[in-house]
Formats: sequence, C-alpha cells, structure tokens
Amino acid sequence: MRTLFILGLWDYKSALQGRRNTDVLLIIALALIVAGFCLWVIRFVAHPTARTLLRVFVGLCLAAVVAYGVLASGFPISLLVS
Repeated sequence: MRTLFILGLWDYKSALQGRRNTDVLLIIALALIVAGFCLWVIRFVAHPTARTLLRVFVGLCLAAVVAYGVLASGFPISLLVS
C-alpha cells in the first residue's frame, strides 16, 4: 500500500506492482459498496433472521477492509495475534 502513492512507476516491475495495487483498491472499493448497499437493504427486510445475517455480512466486509488497511500499512502481525 505504501508503494501505491509513489508517482514514478517507470519500469515494468513497478508498473506491474501498481496494477496489483489498483486491483486491491478495486476489491476494497467493491467491498465497501456491497456493505453500503446491504446496510441500505437491511431496513427493507422484514424477517429478523435474514436481517441479522445481513448485518453479520456487512460486519465481515468492513472488518476485511480494516484488516487489510492495518496489515498493508506495515503494522506487525504478531501484535494483532497476541
């Protein structure tokens, strides 16, 4: 994630890394969009079990985005596990 904001992607290896970062950002953006859509849909679901499952799914989407952000920023994994 740190290499994402480097403006000079001059050689092919750096350009490939930039492409991978773009793919990851696209996945994160889609996860946020799906979570937002599910939050909007929850108000229209009448069945309590389905509503709870949608809330759990939204929580998992947002937790995945936060976990990736923490790990990609260089935070040591050993501190998260312990």
